[in-house]
Order: sequence, then structure tokens, then C-alpha cells
Amino acid sequence: MTELQTPIIPGTDPITGSRIDPVCGMSVKPARKNLVALYDGRSYWFCADACLSAFESNPEKYLERKSPKRKGFFGRYLERLARANEREFGAGPAKCH
Repeated sequence: MTELQTPIIPGTDPITGSRIDPVCGMSVKPARKNLVALYDGRSYWFCADACLSAFESNPEKYLERKSPKRKGFFGRYLERLARANEREFGAGPAKCH
């Protein structure tokens, strides 16, 4: 039988020993050994049977990197400005002659 290993993942609290459920993001105590899945050499703890079932059906969906943080006001402004310039002047380099 494979021994459960503590995952080294961001969001693990070393003081309380709680883990983060990869499906819903809840804090989970690793003492609940009945709601654990072993995937790719790491153990993942879950808050409920539904989260465990969802993870087991498609673990890659819940382990892939999250998208970067949304752009701020200035980033959105620059994107709008670039789209407006493309509409007005066309895409590509400037045409001198």
C-alpha cells in the first residue's frame, strides 16, 4: 500500500497543518484520511465526497495553473487604445508612401 505524502503546495499552512482543497479552495485538516486522493506521487485532501469525485474524474482540470491576475485600469486603457488605433489606421506597420 502506498503511504500518504504531504503535498508541498502554495496555500499549505505549516502552523495549523491544514491543506487547501484543489476543487473548491476550502481549508481542510489532513487528519481526514477518508477524503484523500493520491495523484502523481502527491496526496490531496478534500472537504467532501463531491469534491473528491470531481477531482478523480479529471485531476488535471484542478491542478492546472490559474490565469494571471486581471489587468488594472492602465492595462485595460492601453488595450482599448491599441484596438482603436487598429480600427483607425489598420493593423501592421505604418505606410509612409
